[in-house]
Amino acid sequence: MANVQDFKKSINDSSFTDEQIAIIWDFYVTKSISASASQKRKITDYGHKKIPFDKMMEIALITNDKLHAVMADRIPQTLANLDLQLSDKKPSINIDICRAAYIIPYQKEDNVLKPKISKPEAFLSHIRNAFAHGNTYFFDNGNVLLEDKKQKITTAMILLRQKTLLDWISLIDKDHKYYVVQKSNK
Repeated sequence: MANVQDFKKSINDSSFTDEQIAIIWDFYVTKSISASASQKRKITDYGHKKIPFDKMMEIALITNDKLHAVMADRIPQTLANLDLQLSDKKPSINIDICRAAYIIPYQKEDNVLKPKISKPEAFLSHIRNAFAHGNTYFFDNGNVLLEDKKQKITTAMILLRQKTLLDWISLIDKDHKYYVVQKSNK
């Protein structure tokens, strides 16, 4: 367990090298596959037909029971169920088990909820927003918590090993078309 607020740091204060920081920032924020990036790349730019999301979760050690993507406006119970909900009364979470809970943007058509973007694209959008808004927590055990919020409402909490961020870049940019990723120790 860790009091999360004690570990809130920008990526520049993490254990990543300057080169790794530049690659992570470019891939996840500036040229992100996410819906919200203005200089966005498409997954086809990397030679994939679709985002290899199942392989990403396998690399991240996030099992199906530890991954909750929900079409909703709020996810407090989902966060609580995964021990990812933070509050003044509960500032600590287990930082050793990788897991994620996030909202998929949706629209309602004929009383049916339909996603506006895919589950993987929503996931990457939340990662982009966490970095862009400085809602990153780098723990001493080598894990990172990425938090996305919209008007003070938590829309995503993603707990990963720091090295997973680099591993995903290598997975997606498999031919090193844009990035040559130096491996991280953590």
